[in-house]
Amino acid sequence: MKLWYSMASPFVRKVLVTIKHQQLDDNIEFKFVTGSSDPNSPHNLDNPLGRIPALQRNCGNWLFGSLLICEYLDQKGKQPSLFPKEGKPHWAALALHNLADGILENTVPMVIEKGNRPEQEWWVSRFAQIADRNSRSFAALEKAIEPFGYELNIGTLTAVCVVDWFIFRQKVIGYDLAQHYPNLVAWAAEMNARYPELSETLPRA
Repeated sequence: MKLWYSMASPFVRKVLVTIKHQQLDDNIEFKFVTGSSDPNSPHNLDNPLGRIPALQRNCGNWLFGSLLICEYLDQKGKQPSLFPKEGKPHWAALALHNLADGILENTVPMVIEKGNRPEQEWWVSRFAQIADRNSRSFAALEKAIEPFGYELNIGTLTAVCVVDWFIFRQKVIGYDLAQHYPNLVAWAAEMNARYPELSETLPRA
């Protein structure tokens, strides 16, 4: 298998956590993306969407989208599944995943715009709307993680990815998550301490 990845992407981090959890590192060729916005980047030859992560299966077919890739890789390993199989735990984990993922989907385009356009061209009113949505979403996220405690599943690992990415990109986002949601930040820190697959994939440039 072949994976296009970046250590700065929270979507990629979900996949890397799954790979390490399922001990699949030796089964994958890791291809680092140096410029995801560069139209000439080699990853664009493999991925028509131009997005990461992208995983090529051994059969040659490609999988796009972090949740799909995580589910595929989770089934390839022999460790306990990150996807509760049925009933309320299944839907609760996926609901938590989608809440956390939605925060990222709202915010990542803002960070990209701030990093690539002059300030006078920023969509300021849209940024204010995103900030309001994020504030409400983090309140919901804090409640949604409570039933899981420190369990590692697709929902909780995605929540950790969100928290750490907001800290990593704090200057660009302009939001101090630790100030507003210290309990959420403390929970994520404890998750990182408990699970090597999380601590080893912390975001970095």
